[in-house]
This record gives sequence, C-alpha cells and structure tokens, in this order.
Amino acid sequence: MRPAAARRARHKPTTSEDPTVVSTRYGLLKGLCTVNNKGPEDLVEYRGIPYAEPPVGALRWRPPQDLKPWKGVREAYHYQPMPMQDLESDIEPWCSDFYYGTVPQTSEDCLYLNITTTQSALIDTTKRPVYVWFHGGSLDKAYAYEQETNAAAFAAHGIVVVSVEQRLGAFGYLALEQLSNEQGHSGNYGLMDQIKAMQWIVDNIAAFGGDPSSITIGGQSGGTTKCMAMATSPKLSAPIRGMILESGLKWTDTYQSQSAAEQRGAIYLHDLGLTPDIPLDKLRSMSAEQLMDTDSAGWTGHITQDDNYIVHASAADAIRAGALDSINILTGTNYGEGDNHGIITAQDFYAHYRQLLGDLYDEYDFRNLVTVTDQTAAYTARELETYGLGTNGGRNLMVARAFGRMMNRRIGSKQATYAYVFSHITPQSIGDIGTVRSRAANWAWHSSELWYTFDSLDAGVPPTRQWTAYDRILAKQVNAYWSNFIRTGVPNGQSEGIPLPAWPKADDSLGYIDLGDGIQGHVKESSRLEQLLDEYATKAFELG
Repeated sequence: MRPAAARRARHKPTTSEDPTVVSTRYGLLKGLCTVNNKGPEDLVEYRGIPYAEPPVGALRWRPPQDLKPWKGVREAYHYQPMPMQDLESDIEPWCSDFYYGTVPQTSEDCLYLNITTTQSALIDTTKRPVYVWFHGGSLDKAYAYEQETNAAAFAAHGIVVVSVEQRLGAFGYLALEQLSNEQGHSGNYGLMDQIKAMQWIVDNIAAFGGDPSSITIGGQSGGTTKCMAMATSPKLSAPIRGMILESGLKWTDTYQSQSAAEQRGAIYLHDLGLTPDIPLDKLRSMSAEQLMDTDSAGWTGHITQDDNYIVHASAADAIRAGALDSINILTGTNYGEGDNHGIITAQDFYAHYRQLLGDLYDEYDFRNLVTVTDQTAAYTARELETYGLGTNGGRNLMVARAFGRMMNRRIGSKQATYAYVFSHITPQSIGDIGTVRSRAANWAWHSSELWYTFDSLDAGVPPTRQWTAYDRILAKQVNAYWSNFIRTGVPNGQSEGIPLPAWPKADDSLGYIDLGDGIQGHVKESSRLEQLLDEYATKAFELG
C-alpha cells in the first residue's frame, strides 16, 4: 500500500480542457509546455512560483512571511531574477560554462521556485517521487536554473523536480545585535527560506504529480551546506526520504556563534560607512545596491549561525543525535577537489603528513608507504586529500565512506549511505588551459560532475566544450544512478534497459563507486594505504 499522501488525487484544475492549469493553496497556476531532447514529450514547466511574500522593505531581514493568495490564473512561464549577489569577483571561469556569458537580473524579490513535471504526472493519481534541488555557489552566489541543471532528464525517469531560490549573502545571513533584539535571534534568513519552501512543496506538490511523502533533497557544494543545515534543523517538519550531497558531506561544518556572527555584521556595517548601531528602519530603507557596496573583510556571508533557534548544533552533533537516521544518503567528491596545502617538495610532503598523521605516520611507515619526488609531491598530496587524508572542508570521500560505516552500525542498516568519487575528466575548453581545470592537470574539477548528474551536456551546451560519445554515455549512466536513488533509495538498477555496474553501500565494507573512464565499484580496504585513510578519517572526524 502506498502512503495516503501518495494515493490522494491531485487538486483538480478549473478547466478539464487544460491539464497544465493546477490549483495550489494560493491560487491557480498555468504551466509551460516545453521541448527538451533529454526529456519526455509531455514536459511541463512551472517557472517563478512564489512561495512567500517578497522579503523587501519592512520584510528585509525577517523570517519569510506567508504568501497571500491571488485571483485568477497566474501564468508560470518565466524565471524570476536571481537573488542579490556580486558576480564580478569571480565571473570566470563559471560564466563561460554555466552562464554562457550572460547572467540574469538580480533582485531582493527572490523567493521563488520552479517545478518540472509532465502532463501524464498531472493527470495520473499515482504520485511520482520528488527531487528538490538547492544550487551551489557557497551561500552568496549563483541561481537555481543554471543551464547545467537540466531537470527534464529526471522528469524522463518519472521524477517531479523542484529548484529553489532563497536569499543569499548579506540578505540571507546577516546577523546584527539590533536584529537579535527585535527577533530573539538573527541571521539564517536564507535557511528559513529553504524551510518555508519545503513546507510549500509538502502542501502543494501533489497538484503537480509529486508525492509529498517521497522527497529527496539535493545540492552541490554550497547546496550541500544548505541541505545539511536544513535536514538537521529542528524547525524542518517536511519529511525527507533521501539526500544527495555532491562535493560536500559537511560533517566538518561548524556554525559560527550568534555573538561572532553579530560581530562580523557590525564590521560589515562599518565597512559600508555605517555606524554599527544604525536603526533598523534606516537599514531597511536603503537600496539593495547600497548594501552591497563593500568588499568588507569582516563579512563572512557563507556561514550558518548557531542561533539556538533554526540551528543549535553542528552538523556532526545533530547527526550523532539521530537527525539523519531515517534518510538514505548519496554523497561523494570529485577527483580534483583536494588541496596540496602549498606542498612543493618531497621534504614539504613528508613534514606535512608527519604532523597530520601523528602516531599513524610511523605505525604505517608512511615514508615508505607513499613515495614521492619533488616532481610528484604536490600532485600526490592533492590526490591523497581527495581520498580523505585531510579535512578539505568536508568534501572527503573517505569521510563519506567512514560515515556510512558509522551510520550502518548505529541504525542497524535501516537506511543506506552510498559514496562516489567522480574522476572523469571533461573535454577541455580554451579557458581551461593553464589553470587547474586544464586537461594536462589531470583532475576532475569542482562542479564538472553537474553536466553528468543532470545529463545536460549537448551540442553547444555549453558552447565551450566538445563532448564525446563517451561523455554522453557516462551522463546517461550517472543520471540513471541519481534517478534510481531518488525513486527507490538505491542507485542500482538500469540505464536505458541495460544493467548499471553495481554500486556497493558505504557500510562496514567501506564501499564506493568510481565514476570515471569506466565505472568501477570498490569494497573493503584493498591496500595498506586505504587502511590508513580509513583509520585517519575515523579518528580525525570522531566517526568511531
């Protein structure tokens, strides 16, 4: 028997002649029938759906407010502006790949989401699993409908996809003493937006063919920060069945204290030329552009606050307390995401790892276990960190594998963790030459997996890269793994009728899969080095 929420018929449109008109709790929406060569023929998109009142004027730096209903049929044909942000500092190389040389307009009025579904899903009373996507870009950049996030590929697998925008940077995470005096806490407005969006989805997704009891959330890089903070928040009531974390398990994430966040906020105001105790009505009357007119050294707009309200524990502490016990997890890293820690010579290499490993250095005879020269030291250090021998901001594969083992032992394998390393090197663009993204560097660079997880690569998409036949095959397979996981909690299954290579669990066997030039599953500690990596991760991240 399917849960009652899944069996419940959708809200009926007011006219049976147009199945793309759906009824939400706030009013009627009309979708846009679109064509996508990676999607089904009956694809329907609903773009720019509001889920809260615009956080502008008196609502700036306040929790998101309930949406007011509208009358008539609202056409959901167009994406809304992306959240306020400054892209000039690092527009490249991301512009050529993800924005195609242009970026959308920005606006504080940004609390919108987008839904991709099908006409058959709208009509059918059997509800589809839902994938809710939170974009990357730390917590201060990017937007939900970038070209690499092709929701149609998931719709082709019978999944309803939702992408969410929320406040970013100073508009989403600024904490000030005067805001805390007003509200009892401050900061985390972007996280509050996410939780508000999730409630909207639970309340309304059945109207779009989605099953509110079968929701998987996912994100990449900064999107994993959003997912982990939300999934471990005591304020989230929406049920989450699965979680996909690309380039960030975020086990090591720490939340800054409320007082530290307020101190940073005060420095930010000072750098804007404002007094730290400026009245809130004056701050709220300033333009958004005025509030971004600084390169404040004191502002850290990508750190979640421990406000003892939305968040009151680190991700690790919340997980230890059981916050994720009911959630299946798929997580991993890209082969080139490690840091070489400024290592240049072999001497640097061994000095660094002696300090890092402590007693494990001699116990495993590290100098003979891993041999390097001055020419290979930097590359090997980055490779080792990619596989978990270092903190790397929570992006470690070995942390994910050890995390899977810890979860397996604690909850008795009721839920599963699947770990991956994405090692495939994308075709090179001219802009990559001479950078860490150069093919000569031999790394799978940060964010490059998105073209494959969303199966969005195509001729001229992006125009800077010449995809090969194998790139297209791999994209189909990776998207199938992700889709299988969203539907069933297990990535294994088929891609276009052909069985996929088996993906082992990251449980006591420390399994993972390598998504590269060929797909290969791995289990157990296959070498002395992997035993060291496992023991280091277990001790360093207190996973035992």
